[in-house]
Amino acid sequence: MQNQGHGNGAGRRVMIFIDGSNLYHVLKQNTDKQNLDYKKFSEKLSGDRELIRTYYYNIRQESPDNPSLAESQDRFLNALYETDYLEVKLGIWKQRGNTMVEKGVDVMIAADLIAHAYEDHYDTAILVSGDADFYPALQVVKDTGKQVEVAAFDSNLSSEAARFSDVLIKFERSYFDDLWMSSSQKNSNMRAAEKRRSVTDEAASPNGEDKGASRGQTNNRRPFTERYADRRNAYNAASSRNGHTTTKAPNRVRRTETRRSLSSVLDSNAKPASRTERRGLATASRQRGSQIDKRSKSASDSPSTNGRTSGPRSKDRRKSWISRMLNSRS
Repeated sequence: MQNQGHGNGAGRRVMIFIDGSNLYHVLKQNTDKQNLDYKKFSEKLSGDRELIRTYYYNIRQESPDNPSLAESQDRFLNALYETDYLEVKLGIWKQRGNTMVEKGVDVMIAADLIAHAYEDHYDTAILVSGDADFYPALQVVKDTGKQVEVAAFDSNLSSEAARFSDVLIKFERSYFDDLWMSSSQKNSNMRAAEKRRSVTDEAASPNGEDKGASRGQTNNRRPFTERYADRRNAYNAASSRNGHTTTKAPNRVRRTETRRSLSSVLDSNAKPASRTERRGLATASRQRGSQIDKRSKSASDSPSTNGRTSGPRSKDRRKSWISRMLNSRS
């Protein structure tokens, strides 16, 4: 049954779901044109019913061999964004051999059909596609009490889509006679969309403060090294005026016990005022040396075990190498 989309459903809410890639190819095959005015197209599909929203689905056209393809699509999408009550949803593509395959578009269409039906956002859904993959989603929509219309050319209309639709809208070449945009109108719409000034989220803040502009002014400040050099030069100049000369501070290394020479510790029994007594190699050596000296002195005063007294030579033998070293240093 052929229907123009208005009559039985007059006064009811309508949402339109357009498979953009499918429509592009069938228009090219049947009319040799692609400059479709989607606003007029949506109004003709809805007729005298209330058009809630039109959803347009496609993929991002990206080709490393043809960079102009993405630029052309961007201009087309920018013009679509300017269309009233039209929402653009983009899927992804995968490269399979030499062909580009859509991914996610059919799933998005089916999900939106069902979700909006359960949310009671429309009374009639118009699907602009004859693909057979949508028939399970169409059946779910009808089970919620909503009506389903399918719009497609005979060349791409599957038997499943025709059987599961409540109303079938068959496209013909004459259907689009008053829906084409002229080349000048298309170019004008694209230029108007490109000339629209882009406003950042920060510039559109509720208090009207253009944070993006203020950040740009902040970023124009000189590097920290230059600003630090200016402060350093100003400090040196102020010190010179006050009679103080700014010289580089010496590299002072904290001297520990291990960095001192052993002789500097043992030269005198007096403790330096700036140093504190520390237990270390020097202190232990000094204690061992004093103990050895006492044993040597007592041995020289007492007779030896074999009945002979110890002379200077025997005293030297009893002294250890540490005592000799300490005596030589002293």
